[in-house]
Amino acid sequence: MSAVSMARSQRGKKKRDAKRKEALHEIALRKASSDFAPPGFDAAEAGTFEEGDDDAAFSELQPGGRKRKLVLGLALLPFCVIAAVTLFELFFRATVDGRFWRTEGFWFFTFGCGLWMVMGWFRVRPAWLYVFAHEFTHAITARLSGATVHRMHIAADGGYIETDKSNWFITLSPYLVPLYTVVVFAVYGLLSAFVDMHRPVEFTIPLFGWVAWLKWVWAVYFLVGLTWCFHLTFTIEVLHTEQSDLRQNGEFFSIMLIFIVNLALIGGLFIAASPTVGWVDVWRDARHMVGALLHSLVEVARMLRGSA
Repeated sequence: MSAVSMARSQRGKKKRDAKRKEALHEIALRKASSDFAPPGFDAAEAGTFEEGDDDAAFSELQPGGRKRKLVLGLALLPFCVIAAVTLFELFFRATVDGRFWRTEGFWFFTFGCGLWMVMGWFRVRPAWLYVFAHEFTHAITARLSGATVHRMHIAADGGYIETDKSNWFITLSPYLVPLYTVVVFAVYGLLSAFVDMHRPVEFTIPLFGWVAWLKWVWAVYFLVGLTWCFHLTFTIEVLHTEQSDLRQNGEFFSIMLIFIVNLALIGGLFIAASPTVGWVDVWRDARHMVGALLHSLVEVARMLRGSA
C-alpha cells in the first residue's frame, strides 16, 4: 500500500470514529431531551443511524427532500384509500356470505390475536422481543442496502444500530416487516416440504385417555395471528411516542407507506384464508372503484367549468 493510500485510509478511519462518537452523543441527547417520551411498554426506541459522507447524522429532510417526499405521500394517498375501501368491501361481502367465519384460518388467527390482547390486558408484553425485532430488521435492511453495521445494541428499555448508510428502506423497515410473522411463514414453508401440515394427527391425552386430533397448520394460523398483533400494537405505540424515523423520511410519506404495506399484509392473509374471495375479486373491485372515482372527478370538473 502506498503512503498516499495509507494516509487516506487513516483519515477515513478517523472520520468513521468521529461519526461513531457523534452518533453515540446524539443518542444520549435524544434520551435526555424533554420531548422524548418513552413508550408505555418500556421504551422500545426506534433505530438510530450513523450516516455516510453524503448525509448528516440524524438530519431531518431538507426543504427540497421534504417536498419530494410530500409529493410521494400524496401520490400514495389514493392507493391507500382505494385499498382500504376495497378490503373493507370484500371483508363485508365475506361476512354476509358467512363462509369466511367458518374457516379454520379465521378462528385460529383470531385465537392468536385474542391471546395477545389478553396478555396486553395483564401487562405481559415482552418489550425486548420487539426491540430485538426492530433493530434486527434495521440491521438486515442496512446490509441489503450495502451498508456496514458497526454495532447493534438491544435492551429492554430500547436499542439502536450504528451503520454508515441510511435511507427510507432502512429506517422504515421495522414498521413495514413483521419479522416474527415472516419467520412463522418461513418455518411453515420449510416444514411443508416434508410434512403434510393439513393432515389431521391423532393423539391421546395423558391421564384422561381421551383421543383428540389436530392439524399442524392450526398452529401456523395461531402464531400468525399472535405475531401480527404483536407487530401491529408495538408499531402503533412506537410511532405514537418516537417519530425520528418518520421525520427523517417525511412524516406524511412514512405514514402512507406504513399504512399501505400493513394493509396489503392483512389483506393478503384475509384472501389466503377466505374460501370466497380471491385476487381476481380484489382487482375487479379496485378497478370498479377507480372507474367510479374518475367518473366523479370528471363530473365535478364539468360542474366547475359550467359555473365559471
